[in-house]
Amino acid sequence: MYVDIDPSDYRVLHPRPAYLIVSRSRDGVLNVMAASWVMPVSEEPPYIILSIERGNKTHENILDTKEFTINIVGEEHVNIVYKAGTVSGRKINKWEMLGLKPAPSKYISVPGIQGSYGYIECVVSNTFRAGECDLFMCEPKAIHVRSDLYEKYGWNLRKARILLHMRGRVFVVPGKLVFAEKK
Repeated sequence: MYVDIDPSDYRVLHPRPAYLIVSRSRDGVLNVMAASWVMPVSEEPPYIILSIERGNKTHENILDTKEFTINIVGEEHVNIVYKAGTVSGRKINKWEMLGLKPAPSKYISVPGIQGSYGYIECVVSNTFRAGECDLFMCEPKAIHVRSDLYEKYGWNLRKARILLHMRGRVFVVPGKLVFAEKK
């Protein structure tokens, strides 16, 4: 039996990976926010879309500099992700508050986060309006991953406890690999 739910309840599409987005203001101040509305949209050429609500500090920084990093995080980062998603970057320097350390980027001025599972250097190529959000379509300029967690075909989920967001302060991590039957 199915029941109807409110068509605006986007959480039916959750859990989704939780990411930390790092941006830099025009005057060089780093900011970090939590985001889960991130997805690849093209392979050739590679493009990723990040959806951010207009009016927040990260949105302003990305509009100004056209670059950011997407940081892939795990279970051990849950409190950082939650705090980054519940405090305004306009009121406090979240980078300093969270005690984050920069990981070097090769092609952009925005660093990754030291200790993350990996990070993607992104340069914005286009912006689209979608409701209260802007969609930043970006080109990944470099991807850096921890060699102990990433293998030829992707994340080693026996080691990488990728953090998924359900709602509010509720998160989950993958607990079991499930394989489809071979054709």
